[in-house]
Formats: sequence, structure tokens, C-alpha cells
Amino acid sequence: MDTLSAIFRPIYFFCLLILITFFGSCSSSWAQNRNEEFESWKKSRIQELTGEEGWLNLVGLIPMDTSTTYLNSMDKDSLVLKSEFNESTLGKFLFANDSVWFTWKNREILSQDSVLVFPTAYGSAAGLYYKDWKWSVIKRGEVYFLRLRKLNHPDLENFEATPVFDYNSNYRVSAFFLPKFNQVISIPNVLGQVIPWKVMGELQFVFHGKSQRLIALEEAGKLFIIFSDQSSGQTTYPTGRYLYVNYPNAKGETILDFNFAYNPPCAYTAYATCPIPPKENRLDFLINAGEKVPALAKNKRKK
Repeated sequence: MDTLSAIFRPIYFFCLLILITFFGSCSSSWAQNRNEEFESWKKSRIQELTGEEGWLNLVGLIPMDTSTTYLNSMDKDSLVLKSEFNESTLGKFLFANDSVWFTWKNREILSQDSVLVFPTAYGSAAGLYYKDWKWSVIKRGEVYFLRLRKLNHPDLENFEATPVFDYNSNYRVSAFFLPKFNQVISIPNVLGQVIPWKVMGELQFVFHGKSQRLIALEEAGKLFIIFSDQSSGQTTYPTGRYLYVNYPNAKGETILDFNFAYNPPCAYTAYATCPIPPKENRLDFLINAGEKVPALAKNKRKK
């Protein structure tokens, strides 16, 4: 036995060393890939906020109806909706069959010169321009809104990247997706509206030994989570944050990675229509991961 031990002991330690090296290499590679993904996400958030369709250049969100359809240029810093045509009129909005069109100047009927401004393809940069203005139309509930942008907004020049917690793998957890069918949840937004939203299912996970669950909605082809936690109003934005989650595999498994939790548009502008976390998604523990309160929001609170 002593001879055999002397022979196999070095082989045993050699194999163990290979296994340690292999798994150590895999772990290092995984961490590097995750860090690269995280850094790429942070850069994409800056581009998302500061781009032409970002949130920093918004200067107006005006309710629309058929009584005020003329878009007027009041001065270099103001576009308004009026009920009558005058010398400052840029054009007129026309409402027809769940759509909104814009006709330049004083045309009174739909024509081939009219431009469809609602609906547009999801995520498109559709809009109309006048000098350094851009405008588009959105719909929230049953109300249309004129969304105004100032493409040279001073907040773009003064923008500071949103502070973000360092990546923490403890906030990357496995989750089981339980689908729900024909369910709708009413979610309030910052305008005071209550919007019906289709429920895709429930994400069930364990955090610090305790079972948790989050209602998952559908947005942009992914599961969409609107949540708050015990960091909300402290280190993170008061009304909560958002998180995209990949659809599950055939076994119903997916990953909740709170390191990619991001601020709602309302953290950067007063002219957004952010949905607020439903009571089912108000977590009773800290999530010190993802985006923190942006400098822009802190500065506006001080004013």
C-alpha cells in the first residue's frame, strides 16, 4: 500500500491542480465577460440619455385635443398649441381613426403633404423638426401628448454620468418564471393616470434565504420589471427603478441581475410619464446594485 500510495499520490495532486486551474480559469473568464457587459451597459445608458431621443432634451409634455390643434412658435424658447391659426402658426394637427397627422402651415384637410406622427414604429426616432426643436406625439391611456424636445438643451452640456454601484454578483440571482394568462394589472404613472398593463407572469426567487416574487410585464420584447426596494429614496431614486429580464428557458429558468437596474426617465426630466411600481413589486430589502440617484435629480431637488 505504501508503494501504491507513493505512486498515486503525485498523480492525485497533479489532477487536483489541473481541476483547480481549469475552474479558476473559467471563473476568471466569466468575471471578465460579466465586467465587460456591465461596462458596455453603462456606456449605452449614457448614449440613451444624451441621444436625440434621450430624456435630457425634453422641455414639454402638452395634453392634446381637437380644440387646440394649431402649433405656434411664440418665441425662440416656446412652442404652444392654440385653437386658431395666426401668423406664428407652424402647422396643424389632424386627428383621424386613432391616428394623428401634422400638416404644415394652414392646410385644413389631410393631404399627401400630411405627416403621420402617431402611431409610429416602437423605438423609432420619428418626429418633426423646426430650427432646434423636435416634436412627436405619444399616447398615454386615452390622452394624446405633444412631446417637445430642445436639441441644444443645456442639460446635455452639463450632463454627469449617473453614479452606479460596483458590480456585485450577490445581486445576480436565479429565478423561476411562472407564466400568467389573460391577466392585466392597473399601474399608476406620475401623471396620476392608471394604465392597464398586460401581466406576462411572476418571477420567483430566493434572496438571503427568503422567498420573493416580482410581477413581470412585457416591454420591448423582454420581461419588464418596475420595482422599488429599501434603497429607494436613500441611495437610489425615490419612486423605484426598472429592470429588463430575458425570457426563461424551456425549464422556466432565467436570471434576475439587479446590477442592471436603471432609473426611470423621471429621474432626468419633469416631462416623462413614468409608471410607478405596483405594490406587489415593492421589495422589503436593500438592493445596493444598479444605478443610484443621478446628479441631475439631486441638483433639481436643491433648487
